[in-house]
Amino acid sequence: MNQRKLIASILLLLATLSWGLSYAIQTITADQLQTFTIVFFKGIGGLILLPLLIRGKKHIGKKEIIGGVLIGLAASVGCILQQRGMELSTVSKASFITALYIVFVPLIESFRGKRPGIKMLTAVGVALAGLYFLCLSGQVSLNVGDPILLAGSFFFALQIVFIDIYSRECDGIVLTLISQLTAAFLSGIVMITVEKPTMLQISQSLLPILYLAVISGGIAQCIQIVYQKDVGPSLASLIMSMESVFGAAGGWLLLSQTMNGREIFGAVLVFVAVMIAEE
Repeated sequence: MNQRKLIASILLLLATLSWGLSYAIQTITADQLQTFTIVFFKGIGGLILLPLLIRGKKHIGKKEIIGGVLIGLAASVGCILQQRGMELSTVSKASFITALYIVFVPLIESFRGKRPGIKMLTAVGVALAGLYFLCLSGQVSLNVGDPILLAGSFFFALQIVFIDIYSRECDGIVLTLISQLTAAFLSGIVMITVEKPTMLQISQSLLPILYLAVISGGIAQCIQIVYQKDVGPSLASLIMSMESVFGAAGGWLLLSQTMNGREIFGAVLVFVAVMIAEE
């Protein structure tokens, strides 16, 4: 592996770590803030990049606007479908089904003439097995929320593919800012009309909001858009599937939730899958 790809992989893993830990943080703030309010603040967090954009005198062209809006739309629709599906399913199944973007990404890429090799297909298979052990119990049944979650996973895969397409020709900081503001605008409409958070609720969750907006939103999203092109969409999706592993670890560290042997085995399999794809 070349040095550029290694650095990009490490940075994507750090971004994934921040997303995984955000599960526990969002759980802590769930009594105060609802989903679209959180998505709104994550999007607003992209404004921390505005000084870099102004100082660097970044050019914002038609392609940057189109790419940023498409990335933001895909992410927003994915979040909306994921939230609705979770209301009709279980959190563990939602984690597993959402991570199925590791299957959708190579599938979409194949339609673009980029068929995955045997090594990548093997890594995807191992990751699926790991996610099953990590997220699901021995008994699996289908319910009405599962197709909705699957649709959400597809839109997250589209987000990854859009990033691959536009980040190769557009400035990553510009793309991040536009995509984040797109997500903030869409979620903000729902936040104002449906969730209607109070200033007291927001003030009581100020520190988690800052983490979600600055770290999980602005910085991590910028890392994905800027560095994903150095590893490719298929490998990036595998690295980001570690979000489920870090989410479980965050629950253990911050919420005193335990991981049994089955879940630990699943986490190890996901890690092995990433190592297979990285070789």
